Amino acid sequence: MRKTVIFAGEAGQGIDRTAVLFGKMLAACGKHCFIYRDYSSLIRGGHNFSTVTFSDMPVRSHDEEADIIVALNVKAYEKHESQLKRKGEVVSSQPIGKFTPVIVPFEKGNSSNNALLGFLAARVGIPFSAGSRVLRKDFGAKAENIIKIFKEGYSSFGGDPEKMTIGEPKAVFDGNEAVAKGAIDAGLHAAFYYPMTPATGVFTKLESVKTENNIIVEQTEDEIAAANATIGASYAGKTVMTGSSGGGLALMSEAVSFAGMAELPVVFYAAQRMGPSTGVPTYTSQGDIRFVLNIGPGEFPRMVLIPGDIQEAYEMTRQAFYFSRKYRMPVFILSDKHIAESYASVGQKLSSTVSKNDFLKKVSGKNYKSYEITKDGISVGAVPGGIGCVRATSYEHDEFGYTTEDPEKVKSMNEKRMRKETTLKAELGRKGGISIYGKGNKAFVFSGSPKGAVLDALANLKGWSAIQINRLAPFPEKEFTDAIKGKEFLTVENNSTALLAGVIRQACAIKESGSILRYDGRPFTPDYIVEKIKKDRR
Repeated sequence: MRKTVIFAGEAGQGIDRTAVLFGKMLAACGKHCFIYRDYSSLIRGGHNFSTVTFSDMPVRSHDEEADIIVALNVKAYEKHESQLKRKGEVVSSQPIGKFTPVIVPFEKGNSSNNALLGFLAARVGIPFSAGSRVLRKDFGAKAENIIKIFKEGYSSFGGDPEKMTIGEPKAVFDGNEAVAKGAIDAGLHAAFYYPMTPATGVFTKLESVKTENNIIVEQTEDEIAAANATIGASYAGKTVMTGSSGGGLALMSEAVSFAGMAELPVVFYAAQRMGPSTGVPTYTSQGDIRFVLNIGPGEFPRMVLIPGDIQEAYEMTRQAFYFSRKYRMPVFILSDKHIAESYASVGQKLSSTVSKNDFLKKVSGKNYKSYEITKDGISVGAVPGGIGCVRATSYEHDEFGYTTEDPEKVKSMNEKRMRKETTLKAELGRKGGISIYGKGNKAFVFSGSPKGAVLDALANLKGWSAIQINRLAPFPEKEFTDAIKGKEFLTVENNSTALLAGVIRQACAIKESGSILRYDGRPFTPDYIVEKIKKDRR
């Protein structure tokens, strides 16, 4: 059983909230679900929809064809009519034209959504008790009136509900929530940001829980201020993060380089959206891969982690804080709109085994060297304010942090910083840089959000496997070279110029057989990939 429900209507009609509540009710019954959000950059009007795909088996992506369309207006049905399966049905609270929908007899503004939700829950076999528990958890003191309306919709279903097997309850997160939780669990002290879709969700989530977690979350006047405030807090010994999307990250580029030179641990959350420039603000892309790999003037080591699903968003956030603190360098979590704002069911909770160690030491004497030249390139980090003097500077410097232009000292300090990359590669070894799925002689190679669609597509493609690249810097060249040996491969990318393929060619001197590219702002679906492969075979 794999089914899809599309919730559609205007911005402001509560579409996203209703779809997420439906997904949470399914997860409360032990179902796997994935929720894709499609919305324009309008507060009111336009056309928005959310797609909920669910099953007893793992669901990693959404389907485009729907078993049920929940249409909040006539336009919603007209937009999605072609996606309705042959035996599909339309649910609404009003007549919508030539198709006779299942009418839920309740219409009181957005309250009708709760009645529609109740009807739909009954239709697919969600127990009323499971639905009401979700509503109480989400709405707290306001829940009882909502449950009353939900019950009216539930009771209005006159047919026999589908038989639903109840499994172990699951949690539902979107990618931004997972990153925020990963940061908190990694020991976050402070976050500074300026809002920009789709990165904002991480920081608004942190805002909502800052008191109980004793963290500082500040919206600054712009991205430049946010990045520099983050650097200042890092110098003070705090565990910190900032982030933005493409245009905001561009403004942070000088601060990224400052963190590289000053060897200050900072985590940057980079959530890609469709560009260039302002582009299509609320849609997805993987067009910033090269940008993040090269952001900031000069040469300095960095780490770029790229999660492919919600669990990985949490896990890699924990890793980002660990490595940034240990190696005193900027680390990027490279996400995109599809990962950031799509919801998915996970186990009962997000989990990780990554350490919270901050790697800072107390300075015991006046001879502390902020940038001591070491064999592994890592200087011991310390908090200012003790007996010793802890310096941080954007200028080239000697071991104590004093500005220098001496050629030998400049050369030695450059080499010292870059040795961190060699040390980091040695620690990482040949595990974790890639993930392999299936055993076919042909392979899809991808990074980030195409993961769900690729893995769901594999079930319908004989002879195909998949290789996920989890880390773009340092690139896992030995792992990838071994894994791809003897295989023909295609990259799957949400951009128009096959950026990941270019990174692979540069790092491994291996050329792809071709690429499946999508650059209309929409994410991949399994059918999109399968159709591309079948079309090439014709």
